Amino acid sequence: MKLPIKGGCFCEKIRYAITQPPKRMGICHCRACQKATGSSYFPYVAVLRDALTITGHVKWHESLGYSGNKVNRGFCDNCGTTLFGKPDALPHIMTVSASSLDDISNYHPEIQVWVEEAQHWCYIDPHLKKFDKNPF
Repeated sequence: MKLPIKGGCFCEKIRYAITQPPKRMGICHCRACQKATGSSYFPYVAVLRDALTITGHVKWHESLGYSGNKVNRGFCDNCGTTLFGKPDALPHIMTVSASSLDDISNYHPEIQVWVEEAQHWCYIDPHLKKFDKNPF
C-alpha cells in the first residue's frame, strides 16, 4: 500500500492523509453506524490518531457507544459526508470512512463487526472474520 493514503469529503472542503499503514480495515453493521452513514453499514479504516492529518473544518457529533463510552463522529458540515470516528474506548485510534478514500482499491476489509445488527438483506462475506458484537 502506497503512503500517504488520501481522501476527503464529497465537496472537497475536508481533506485528509494517512501516513502509516492502517491498523485494521473492516465493516461495522451496528445500528449507530447505519444511522450515522445513512447506509446498511460503515466500511472503515482504523488508523493511529497520530498517523492522520486533517485539513478543513470537521463538525463532530458526540454519542454513547454500546460500551457506555463516548464516540465522536466527524462529518463535513457543508456536504454532510461522514468521515471519521473517535471512540473514547480506543483513545489512540480513529476510524476513517473507506468510502471517502481517493483510491478505494486501498481498502481490503478483514473483519465484520456487529453482524447481529446487520440488515437481513445485507450480504455478509463468509470469507471475513465475523463478530456478533465489537471484539475490541
